[in-house]
Amino acid sequence: MKPKNNSTAQILLLCGILLAPLALRADTLFTITNTTADAFLAAGVPSTNFGGAGTLAIAPASSPKGELDSVIKFDLASTVSSFNTTYGVGGWHITGLTLRLSSNFGTVGANPPGAFFTTITNGLFGVDWLANDSWVEGSGNGNGTAGFPTNNFVSFDSIPNLFSLGSSQVGTFGYAPPGTGVYTNFSLTLDSSLVADAMTGGDVSLYFYAADNQISYLFNSRTFASGNPQLLVTAVPEPTVISLSLLTASGLLLRRKKT
Repeated sequence: MKPKNNSTAQILLLCGILLAPLALRADTLFTITNTTADAFLAAGVPSTNFGGAGTLAIAPASSPKGELDSVIKFDLASTVSSFNTTYGVGGWHITGLTLRLSSNFGTVGANPPGAFFTTITNGLFGVDWLANDSWVEGSGNGNGTAGFPTNNFVSFDSIPNLFSLGSSQVGTFGYAPPGTGVYTNFSLTLDSSLVADAMTGGDVSLYFYAADNQISYLFNSRTFASGNPQLLVTAVPEPTVISLSLLTASGLLLRRKKT
C-alpha cells in the first residue's frame, strides 16, 4: 500500500508548535500604585488651589456647596518600560486601562468635614482624558492656598487651560459607595487618543466631573495615608512577522495540495 502524504499534518504541527507560545502569553498586568499629581477644584473658591489636600471630590453645580471637579496625573514611564522588556519595543498593545479608587468616606450618608463637602450620595460621574499634562498640582491643603490666576497652581479658574489642547470622554460611571477603604474599579474606554498617550510612556491626565445632579463622591488623593488612586494597565503581545509568514506559507501549501 502506498504511504500517505503527511506533509499537511507536518506543516500544521510545525505552525502549532511555533505559535503556541503566543497563545499562552495572556494579558500582562502592570499596576501604577499612585498618581504623580492630583487636586480637587472648587467652584465656590475658583482661584484657590487644593493640590496638597488628602482627598479628591466630585459634586454637581447644584450641590449645596457648589461644583467640585478633580484632576489627576499618572506617570506611565515604568509601565511602558516593563512592557518593552517583556515583549520588545513596539511588540505589544494596550488592552485595558482601569482606575481603582478608594474613599475614607465610602458609605452613603457619611458627612466629611470641610467647608466644601456635602453628605456622600450615589450617582453618576464622567472622566475625560486631557491632552494637556503641563498643569501644576500646587500645595494647598484642605483649607486651600492661592492658585491660578495668581500663580500656576491648578484651580477651578484654570479649567479652560486644562482643556485647551484637547480632550476625549473616556467613561461615564455609576458610583455606589462600597464602604470605607474599599477600592472600586472603573474600566476606561480605550479611546485612541488616550491609548496613544499611554503608550508613549509619559504623563496621562484625567479629569473627573459630575454627570448628574445627585452624586457626592470623595476619594483619596495621592497624599492620603492609604487607598491612593491606582491605574491598572494590561497589554498583550503583537503577532510576530514570523508567525504571520508561517500562517501564510502553510495556507499556500494547503491550497497547492488541494489543486
